[in-house]
Amino acid sequence: FLTNVMYWEGHFHQPGIGYDAATGMTFDGHAINYDSGELYPPQHFWSAASKESIHLMSLTSALQGNPYAKIFINFTNPEHAEQTALTILGKKIQTLNDFNNKFPGFGGYLPWYYITQNGIVPANGWEDTVPGLDNGEMIWAIYALIYVLDEKILSSNEGDFIQIYQDLKSSYEDYFNLLVQNAKMMFYQSGGKIRAVTKIKDTKVKPFEGNYEPNCDCWLDDPYEGELFAFFLDLFSVWQNQSEREDIWYNKRTNLQAVEYMSPSGNAIVQRGWWFSSHEQWKYLELPYLDVPINRQVFLNGEQVRTWNSALKHIPGLFASVTNVTSSNSKDTGYLSAIGIPSIAFQPSQSQSVITPYASFPVVLANFNVGLVWYHHHLLGPKMQGPYGSTESISVDGKLIAPVLTWDSKITTVTSILGGVSSIVGSSLKKASKYDRFYQVVEREWSRVFPAKTKFDKIDLSGYGLPNVFIPHNMVPFSASC
Repeated sequence: FLTNVMYWEGHFHQPGIGYDAATGMTFDGHAINYDSGELYPPQHFWSAASKESIHLMSLTSALQGNPYAKIFINFTNPEHAEQTALTILGKKIQTLNDFNNKFPGFGGYLPWYYITQNGIVPANGWEDTVPGLDNGEMIWAIYALIYVLDEKILSSNEGDFIQIYQDLKSSYEDYFNLLVQNAKMMFYQSGGKIRAVTKIKDTKVKPFEGNYEPNCDCWLDDPYEGELFAFFLDLFSVWQNQSEREDIWYNKRTNLQAVEYMSPSGNAIVQRGWWFSSHEQWKYLELPYLDVPINRQVFLNGEQVRTWNSALKHIPGLFASVTNVTSSNSKDTGYLSAIGIPSIAFQPSQSQSVITPYASFPVVLANFNVGLVWYHHHLLGPKMQGPYGSTESISVDGKLIAPVLTWDSKITTVTSILGGVSSIVGSSLKKASKYDRFYQVVEREWSRVFPAKTKFDKIDLSGYGLPNVFIPHNMVPFSASC
């Protein structure tokens, strides 16, 4: 099953579909024909650092020799996957450096961007602004890559790709250090606030104090994927004193909450989500949160509840922020951010009628086999598999799909199956004597909110819910063979 998953998802990982051959950078995705499943205009010629993070993680797994990653990276010839990965990584870092030379005011951080014949340029609306959340996702993927490149250098023979490893490690290390150098100046606000989006006054000059300001009254104070950037700041920035450093975590505390999921079959304590979308669990792909027992237990509770919520309500899939379904290629219904489990979330859901395969990715991290059962169950729906692997999303009644392929909705699950990079990052943090600080903060903050560990060991909704209804086959299958 996993070999087939990687083989077909690997059809997305091709030049001109999932990434650009010249720059090595990701395309956000590609539309597909509603009837056939074949490629259909438009190509999503835009992308962001978040997509880069998934790409970098999968490339890193291939360099480590993961057999499934090698199939995904080069499905036509997995034995050449390492060479493919090295070529892409070389082009990618050159593109990042070229962008930094053209727009030094971005400090190495990526806005949403367009891919052009001359490299990447800021997308419309992002000409002088840059997001922290997406870059936080990319940063830790780069950090993991550097560690693996170093391991490859130490274990390689002279005849292997050792010079390429050395050059890539040096280039990515320089780029990572550039991000470290500019992080606090660009994103940190006094009082522990981290700017969600930073406005740049002049993008053509090198970073300097006074060139950056908040773009909005919005902050990365969430305990979800935005926390990746918070930990980057905490662990790598130079602080005036410990109090200034701790302000980040004091400022975030109101949003880390325990909440009780209640059902006729029992109740369970979980961490309150923003929408309780699976997307919010991205950080578990990259940082070693699960090393910390209290955090691990809370995470497992949440994923158990995610599965039980759908099983108890006879919903044939799981919820995550995703492109909305539509009736044809000509009708764009936009993106559904607000989708999850309202009873255990801060915000209400916009829909409870759209499900997506990638919503299973955190379940895979919690319980590999159960996660795969849910992932496979989504794929059994009509038009949910095509010539390029899984489809974005489907309505629970099986009548509508989102005819598109994107990194978020496809390769997050691939990355979770590959194991993410959290263990690699943990090893690198230990080597840099930064792991203890990470562990202590996670243990302190989650123990403050979830103090009674035994309470979570004996939740009523023990185990995991499994799918008990199928997505109805109310559409004609794709006409393309696959």
